Amino acid sequence: MGSMKAQRSFYLPSSTILALVVAASFILVSARAIAANLPTGFTEVQVGGNLSGSLTAMAFAPDGRLFVCQQGGQLRVIKNGVLLSTPFVSLTVDSSGERGLLGIALDPNFTTNHYLYVYYTVATSPIHNRVSRFTAAGDTAAPGSEIIILNLDNLSSATNHNGGAIHFGPDGKLYIGVGENANGANAQSLSNLLGKMLRINADGTIPPDNPFYNTATGNNRAIWALGLRNPFTFAFQPGTTRLFINDVGESTYEEINDGIAGSNYGWPITEGPTSNSAFRGPIYFYGHGTNNVTGCAIVGAAFYNPPVPQFPSSYSGKYFFADLCNGWIRVFDPSAGTATGFATGIVNPVDLHVGSDGALYYLARGSGGQVFRISALPAQALNISGRARVEIGEGVAISGFIITGTEPKRVGVRGIGPSLANFGVSGPLADPVIQLSRGDGSLVMANDNWKNTQQAEITGAGLAPSNDKEAALIATLTAGNYTAIVTGKNGGTGVALAEVYDLDQAADSRLANVSTRAQVGTGSDVLIGGFITGNKIGATRVAVRALGPSLQQFGIANPLPDPRLELRNANGALLASNDNWQSDASQAALISSYGLAPPNNLESAIAISLAPGPYTAIVTGKNNQTGIGLIEIYDEQ
Repeated sequence: MGSMKAQRSFYLPSSTILALVVAASFILVSARAIAANLPTGFTEVQVGGNLSGSLTAMAFAPDGRLFVCQQGGQLRVIKNGVLLSTPFVSLTVDSSGERGLLGIALDPNFTTNHYLYVYYTVATSPIHNRVSRFTAAGDTAAPGSEIIILNLDNLSSATNHNGGAIHFGPDGKLYIGVGENANGANAQSLSNLLGKMLRINADGTIPPDNPFYNTATGNNRAIWALGLRNPFTFAFQPGTTRLFINDVGESTYEEINDGIAGSNYGWPITEGPTSNSAFRGPIYFYGHGTNNVTGCAIVGAAFYNPPVPQFPSSYSGKYFFADLCNGWIRVFDPSAGTATGFATGIVNPVDLHVGSDGALYYLARGSGGQVFRISALPAQALNISGRARVEIGEGVAISGFIITGTEPKRVGVRGIGPSLANFGVSGPLADPVIQLSRGDGSLVMANDNWKNTQQAEITGAGLAPSNDKEAALIATLTAGNYTAIVTGKNGGTGVALAEVYDLDQAADSRLANVSTRAQVGTGSDVLIGGFITGNKIGATRVAVRALGPSLQQFGIANPLPDPRLELRNANGALLASNDNWQSDASQAALISSYGLAPPNNLESAIAISLAPGPYTAIVTGKNNQTGIGLIEIYDEQ
C-alpha cells in the first residue's frame, strides 16, 4: 500500500492508523476520552465497550442485538448494550491490507430461519472473497452451518479495493458491493465480478431479471451495475426501492451514486461529475482535502427512515454518510442535492446504521474499535393538564404528577372554569378551588380566586387566568408525587381544567408522569388529558393508559366499565386509538415491557413516540357508558 493510489483507497494504511493511536494514547486512556462534536440538542453514548480490533461493518437483528465485524475474522455480538465475550463465529481470513471480514447481512426472515450472511476474504490459495451463510443458534453460529453462497474472482497481489458491503434489498435479493482489486479495467468488464454491484438470490442462484443475465455468462450474470472503484458501503431507503452507493475515489472525488440496475458509473474512465452520456454520474460528490467538507474515503450509509423517528422531522428521508480520514458525518438531502454537516472529531468512522429506536449508530476503527449511539435529547413535559366534569365526593377532578431529578422544580398550577365557556364548553365550573398536596396527602398550598395571593408572581409568569374566580398558585417542589385537586366552591359542579406548568425548564428536574381522575360523561363531559412536550429537540417515548374497572379495588363505587382512548395532535388529527389494551399484540408487548400492563383487559393503553408539541388524550366510555375514569400519561424516555 505504498503507492499514492493505494493510500487513497478505503483504509488508511495500518502503519498510519497505528501512529494515530500511539500519538493519541495519552488522551485516550479511558474507554472514550474524546467525544464527537454534535449539533446542539444531540448526545452520544458508547455501546458495548471497546472491541479491541479493526472494525468494518455492523448490522442489527430484529431483537435488537448488534452484530459487528472485526477485520481479523471475528463476528462479535452486542446484546442489551453489553459485548458478549464469545464471538458469534471466528473465521480464518486473510486480513492483509483491506481484506478480511468485511460485510454482514441478516436474512429478511432471520426471526424464523436464523440465517446470517457474511463477506470475507478466504485465507487459503487462491485468495478470493466469498459470501457465506451461517445459521444462528442463540448468540453463536451453529457448528458446521456455513454454506458457501458465492465465491468471487481470485485476487491479485494487491490487497486493496475489496468492497465488502452486503444488504438485502426490498425485493428480497442480496446485493453485494465488490471493489475492482486495484485494477480499473475490471470495473468495465462483464467477464468478472470485480468493481461491480451484484444481485443474487439468498441461496446464491442468480435472478433471471438481472440486467446482464443474457449478455454475461456463469456467475457474471450476477452483475447488477458496473464501473465502480470500491463501493465499500451502500444503503437502501426503508419503504422504497431507492439505493445509494458510496464509491471511494482515487485522486479527486468521493461519490454518492444513485443505484439503478444496469448502470455504468464510469470508473476508471471518469471520476466524479461527468458529461459522458455513456456513464451515470454521481448525485453528490466531494473533493479531497483535510477539512470538514472534504476527505479521502467515503464510508457509512444510512437513510433516516426508522419505524420510530427520534430525530427532528427535518432529518426524515435524509442520508447520512461519513469520511474515514477526516472523521466527520454529513447529511445529504436527496431532494435538494446538497449536504450539511452533522458530526466531527470521530476517529476513523467506517459504518453507519439507523436503529429501530431512531438513533444513529456509528462504527469507529480508532481508539480500540467502538460503537456509538447518537440520539436527540428527548423532549420533556412542559405543561400538563386534565379537563373533566367536576362533581362532589369521588367525582372531583384529581390530577396527579411526578417530579423527577435532583433539583427543585418551580411549577405553576391553575384551576380553570368560567373561561372555558369562551371555547364552547357548556356547563363550566363557576368557581373552581384548587389544592396542591404531596404524595402523603399533606397540603402544599391552596387557592380559591387567583388574585387573593401571589397575583404579581402569577402575572409575571404569564399564568394569569382570564377570570378572577379561577384559581392559580406557584410552588417550588422537590422530587416526588403531587396531587392537584379541583373542586367547586360551596359544592358547585361543572367542567373544569387543572393545569401544571414547568416554570424552570433549565433545572435538572422534570415533570414526568401525570394522571387525571374524574367523572367520564358524554359530549363536553368526557375526560381529557392534555400535555405539551418541548425544551429539547428529540422525540420522546410516551405511554398513555385509560383505566376504569380496576378503580373499584381502590374504593371507587362507580368506575367506568369499558374505557376507550384516543390520542390526537394539536390539529386534532388522530395519532392512535385503543379500546382493549391487548387487542394489538405489538402495542401490548411494548406496554408490558414498560411495566404498565393495565390490570383489566377492558382497559386501554397506547405506546408511541412523540415529537415536541402539544397533544391531547381523550377517554370516553364504550357505547356512551359513564363512570369514574383515570387517564395516565407516562414519560418513558
